[in-house]
Amino acid sequence: MAKETIFKTEINNGVYSSGDIGISTSEWYDLLSDKGAQQYIDVLLCFLREPDHTSSCTIVSAKNGNTAQYYNSKVTNFSKWVQKKLDRFSVRGMDGKDTYWCIAMEKGWDSNQGFQWQMRDGLVKALQRYLMHGLIQEYKTKEPFNGKEEEYKWALLDEAEGKDVHGIIKCLRGKNIVYNAQVDGILKTLWETKPKELTTCIENLLDETRALIPRIEGFRDEMRAMCPSEWTACANDERTASAILTCRYPNEYTFYKSEVYQVICKYFGFEYRSAFLKFEHFIEIINGFVADFGEEIQQMMMPQIGKYKNKPLNLAVQTLFWCMKEEMKSAIQKSKKDSSPQETMSKIKYQEYMDLLLETRNLVLTGAPGTGKTYMAQAIADEMGAETEFVQFHPSYDYTDFVEGLRPVEKSDGQVGFERKDGVFKEFCREAIKNLVDSEKSIETLTKEISWQERLEAFVENAMENNTKFKTVNGSEFVIIELKNHSIVVHNEQNEKTTQVTVNADEILELLTNDVPLNIVRDIRNYFNRKFGTQPDSYAYVITKAVREMKQKMPAVKAYNIERKPFVFIIDEINRGEASKIFGELFYAIDPGYRGKKDHLVQTQYQNLVPETDVFAKGFYVPENVYILATMNDIDRSVESMDFAMRRRFTWKDVTPTETESMLDTLDCAQEAKATMARLNKAIEETEGLGAAYMIGPAYFLKLRENGGDFNKLWKMNIEPLLKEYLRGFRKSGEILNKFSIAYFERKDSGTDISELIDED
Repeated sequence: MAKETIFKTEINNGVYSSGDIGISTSEWYDLLSDKGAQQYIDVLLCFLREPDHTSSCTIVSAKNGNTAQYYNSKVTNFSKWVQKKLDRFSVRGMDGKDTYWCIAMEKGWDSNQGFQWQMRDGLVKALQRYLMHGLIQEYKTKEPFNGKEEEYKWALLDEAEGKDVHGIIKCLRGKNIVYNAQVDGILKTLWETKPKELTTCIENLLDETRALIPRIEGFRDEMRAMCPSEWTACANDERTASAILTCRYPNEYTFYKSEVYQVICKYFGFEYRSAFLKFEHFIEIINGFVADFGEEIQQMMMPQIGKYKNKPLNLAVQTLFWCMKEEMKSAIQKSKKDSSPQETMSKIKYQEYMDLLLETRNLVLTGAPGTGKTYMAQAIADEMGAETEFVQFHPSYDYTDFVEGLRPVEKSDGQVGFERKDGVFKEFCREAIKNLVDSEKSIETLTKEISWQERLEAFVENAMENNTKFKTVNGSEFVIIELKNHSIVVHNEQNEKTTQVTVNADEILELLTNDVPLNIVRDIRNYFNRKFGTQPDSYAYVITKAVREMKQKMPAVKAYNIERKPFVFIIDEINRGEASKIFGELFYAIDPGYRGKKDHLVQTQYQNLVPETDVFAKGFYVPENVYILATMNDIDRSVESMDFAMRRRFTWKDVTPTETESMLDTLDCAQEAKATMARLNKAIEETEGLGAAYMIGPAYFLKLRENGGDFNKLWKMNIEPLLKEYLRGFRKSGEILNKFSIAYFERKDSGTDISELIDED
């Protein structure tokens, strides 16, 4: 055995690392392929699929389930296993004792979301290779191309070989490579109306002396310039560009589709890039797998593609991904506890707010417009498992809406009178008190007699689920196939002529409820005064007897253990209503120090009309399981009108755009959107008279999903109008808006003055 090498960890600028420990990508792959590593693979994949392969156990736990300790233990044990398997080194911590995380992880550092670790690059590449090997093995178990029609791609390459620009366009039209409904028509129209311009545009795209990304961007802009301004589509996307490039250079490029690229990035843990940078990255990924697996994949497909002249390895790899994309999606979903399409923040990011709400009972989330405060409020309540009620305050909202008031009612004699009605908050508190009372009762008192109706429904449901076979008196077998309305539908398996019979469920229920004695089928006929028995009577007899027998096996009562729940009352835009008018004397009741204290009851304005049997007969109070969570924009002009008595009974928590920028992670252009928002907000914050309260939140940038990632349109339709409102009444507002535009578009000051867009005072 070779002499053991000891690697020592150290901290440089807050980063904890042991440096290179001498495990190559090939060694990591061999280790992952060992049966002993299989129990750790799922946990390693959780870290692989985190941004930059970096995360903490707490964050991974919140996204994927299990406890943080579970992930800590798995990575530790995997690292111990690796050390023992290789048997050539050990890693010592700062205290001189053996440490293990630095075996699997390159480096780590402390953060407000727990200790962050970044996976070793060799392990990352080995995991990606391991996943690809597994994908190939799964593909082998399926029918050719996983049941898809894919040969046309090889046929297209043969058809397009040696063609000029016009020939390539003719080959592409009518094929499933591009979005035919738009691209076909656009290419046809441009070729008929602007053949020279279109030829020049495509020749520029095919010019291999230039870098790929500038060519893709040039194709985008030139196609846009050729098309009429009213056209919403211009066939200038990366998918169309990739098809043209692949037809000319099939060994260098392959067909691209955003859906496939997105799945590949998520499945293998690659960085997801912005629009018009994706195709280059897609080719890099494909070529990376071609080196290790291209020939193997091509040989699998050879029975289908052998007859074609052009058989590039990159197309074989691309086709494997296309054919297996649903399997990749499924694998990703299985690894996650929650796959919500708008995962704006993980549970750990809400924990601070939940803790604050539980401690203070009244919390207001404040901040700049668009920071996702309303969404966050609802998400916090969801994470708490709370019952919720949502209201939005406005200038005409008042006490009668919120607490109680007199409402017109029509009397039995047709006259209109008035009746006291609870408002939404008082009714909410009533429900919360009921939950408190029920949760405190013993399980014995919270029971309910199981009715014959419930027994019959349970019997039928169980029989259908298990395909239970029954026999009539004469030996005919039947099964129950449906329960609808007041009928039970049965199927007689021994009578070919009668496929199904309908039995009256109400009659069975009457026999059960009245405990009608049944010895033979005829008893049913006699009970219902029928002259002759019917075929359904035979089935009713069997079912009735079976349900009675089932009663002996079922408890007489159901026991209910009511869980105590938090009740979160969400008030959106709390500052837009007149607090003193809405809350009235409830300022005292909502005070955190008086929650649930029945010796400090509040006499509401209509207390004399509350009946003696009401839970609030002696006065109103807010139960201890009620929490008030409100939202408010800092810059709203109605903020100053809020009553100080109201303000001091709430805790105020500022929500910044940076804290909620993860809302943008679901965008294709997430990184570009975050960078644009950061530049613009920095300019706003540095502007005298505005400041941080006027920064623009990520909710505005989510509109990029709706407008196809068009930052120009977002500026014109959404951002610029808001900034104009900010600057209303400012001197030199045009200059300031121009400064914001420069920051937004990340361009140098062109000297253009857009002050004419705003009326300056």
